[in-house]
Amino acid sequence: MRGIKRIISAAVAVALIFATTINVFAAVSFTPDFDVYSEAALLINLDTGDVMYQKNADERLTPASLTKIMTAVLVLEHFQGDISALSTTRVSGGYECYDELYMTGASTADIQPYEEVSYKDLLYALILRSACEAANIIAVNIGGSLSGFAEMMNLKAKQLGMNDTHFTNAHGLFFEDHYTTANDLAILTRYAMSLPLFTEIACSATYTMSETSYHEERTISHTNLMMLKGSEYYYEYAKGIKTGTLDEAGRCLISTAYKDGYSYLLITLGAPQQNENGENVMYNMIDHKNIYEWAFDSFEYTTVISGTEEIAEVPVEYGDGVDYVIVRPNAEYSRIWSKRIPTDSVYRDIKLSENVIAPVKKGDVLGVMELQYGGETLATIELVATADVARSVQKETIAKAQSFIGSKEFFNAAKYSLAFFLIYTILIIILKIVVARSNKKRSKMYGAPKNMRRK
Repeated sequence: MRGIKRIISAAVAVALIFATTINVFAAVSFTPDFDVYSEAALLINLDTGDVMYQKNADERLTPASLTKIMTAVLVLEHFQGDISALSTTRVSGGYECYDELYMTGASTADIQPYEEVSYKDLLYALILRSACEAANIIAVNIGGSLSGFAEMMNLKAKQLGMNDTHFTNAHGLFFEDHYTTANDLAILTRYAMSLPLFTEIACSATYTMSETSYHEERTISHTNLMMLKGSEYYYEYAKGIKTGTLDEAGRCLISTAYKDGYSYLLITLGAPQQNENGENVMYNMIDHKNIYEWAFDSFEYTTVISGTEEIAEVPVEYGDGVDYVIVRPNAEYSRIWSKRIPTDSVYRDIKLSENVIAPVKKGDVLGVMELQYGGETLATIELVATADVARSVQKETIAKAQSFIGSKEFFNAAKYSLAFFLIYTILIIILKIVVARSNKKRSKMYGAPKNMRRK
């Protein structure tokens, strides 16, 4: 039970981890050094939300009984966390819940037509035993009909952002146009884990169903053999969540694992059902154990960039006593990282602000740094000033004067002043010439003064 509570806490923590000024893309994943049998796989660290490994995670595939996670979600939402009502409300289903299951080999919990069972027992039968009749009993009682419940499933998928998913039934048997992806199942499962009771149910190895008019108390076991001691597939760190097997889907599995403070969610789809000799082999469980062991051995929580590291100097104009300010990341960036890859192999694409003018306040954003690895972006981080920079009035005055002397405005002013001076000089010269000529003309017209005439 302690392990289940840790998984629940990890799932809740995911929503809070990235409430920072860092834009995290979590696009980079790693590749194990062994073959993965499943057609699609997705490994997520539940503590940080980082995708550690993915294979065909966006490929649309048949999910088989992994479908039942959505069925459980709609039940839990219907009761809005009222565990008491889940335990005391009993329902049954008629033959409409069984007709489509006849002769299909569908897994069941031996719930009979019209046998009244509590919703809590239906949920345990749905998840642990993968009971298809439990899925249909839920569907007709909550959705009004099998098709009505499928519409509810698709509406919820859309609300959750499962854009590559379409459901046609509540149990996951093969129907046309029934598909999803590993990425969408990760969205669904993480949401389901945030709901009351889901993780407790999905990570229980066994459960005792209540007595009914048809059955005495009986204990059912989880179909994930990784949880059952004595099984050849037993893996002590694995919990839940849901198995699924169809000829059209192969072997599918969603599980979690917790070890040494690290929690993982793993989704796989389309593993083979048999080996080359035609023997049944749980290749999905082999994949899960191999991937978990690789993850626990290969990864650790690592500080990729410290929040106190001095990144660069940004020039500052008119600074009082200084002409630059040092910038650092606005927050530390840490994530689950491979022990075999040094953090200095992460490329830093730094873009600094230009034409920064004092005053500058400590904490002002003066740039951005993008962390990249393998051609993919890990995160973008704001770069902020580490100190205040006051404005120097003297520097500003001198700079403005120097700037004006060399400016276009100064050139225009000088040009216009010179033009004005030239025009003024020319006008003076012209005026003197005109006056001189006027005096000369007057002299000729009136002759010399009388007192200067010869006698």
